Amino acid sequence: MSSFSVSEPAEIVPAKAGSNISLDDFKSIYYQLNAKPDTEIRLLRGKKNVSLADIRSINEQILEKLRNHEVITNEASINFILSNRSIKDYAAWAEFERENWDTVNESVQTLSINWDVTIKLPQYELPQRHSVKVRVGSELPPKDLFQILLTSDNISELMEMQTPSICKIDFVNNTLAIELLNIVSNWHEGLQNLPDMNSVVKFLRKNGSSISEIIRYSSPIVLMLIFYRYSEYAFSEPMDPQNITIKELELLIIVLSAMFVIGTFIGFKLERFIDVRISQFKEHPSFSITRGDRKAIEAFELSNKKLTNQILTRIFWVIATIAISSSFKFVASYIF
Repeated sequence: MSSFSVSEPAEIVPAKAGSNISLDDFKSIYYQLNAKPDTEIRLLRGKKNVSLADIRSINEQILEKLRNHEVITNEASINFILSNRSIKDYAAWAEFERENWDTVNESVQTLSINWDVTIKLPQYELPQRHSVKVRVGSELPPKDLFQILLTSDNISELMEMQTPSICKIDFVNNTLAIELLNIVSNWHEGLQNLPDMNSVVKFLRKNGSSISEIIRYSSPIVLMLIFYRYSEYAFSEPMDPQNITIKELELLIIVLSAMFVIGTFIGFKLERFIDVRISQFKEHPSFSITRGDRKAIEAFELSNKKLTNQILTRIFWVIATIAISSSFKFVASYIF
């Protein structure tokens, strides 16, 4: 039988070569060497508003839970993605606390908090690494999501991208992981809900595309009906249906075709006008941290109000034009 020598790094193998080691002990050694613990993700539903007090609250709750364990190392970092595509990244919590947020003119788009700790657990010989990551912010835009669909088949990654808020935990101790997940879930549930949209804005976002589509397809029909009502004024002599000539028929077809084309063009323009403004409706900002966030809330309210007025005004004029043109002949005949 051939023999071989064992180099010094093999000391991590248990002294009793013939003895069996438990799965937990094997995971302890494996995770320590490969830094790849188990992962659990919880999708946090609902759109919430986050303030500085809320950020400090979740940090205190996490630290309070960790005090029940023998923590060897503890690092908390926080990251902000701002409206001007800039990033504020704080490697230590103390750096975040020193920031003067009243001087920041940009609004916060996404917040990420990460706690990276190693904990000495009774059943493991080596300290185990645990990490908690909380992300709150807007979900990925549809165009970017489509690109990820083409390049990735990871379902969990796609779910993360589509969810405004998530909590992700890498862990060895399952009990601690569940406790931390529940803390984050309860914290997120207790956050202030974003204000409901104006009822008119909500209606337009839900039904606006259907309204604009109806306007588009009905515009040529309405225009031809108006022409029919005033057709006697369009020709020098009234047409006799019993003795209509080829020339008169050709003229009628040309005029009706022109009415249809003009009505289709007007309908298309009205539909595009309404749909574009509906797509420009903004969501209420999710953060109340910087001076820019306060400005973003004011801009959100003014923008949505302006867009609503533009859409309603255009719809009103369409209805008013139809009503006036339909009743003008009757009013004129009654007056004159």
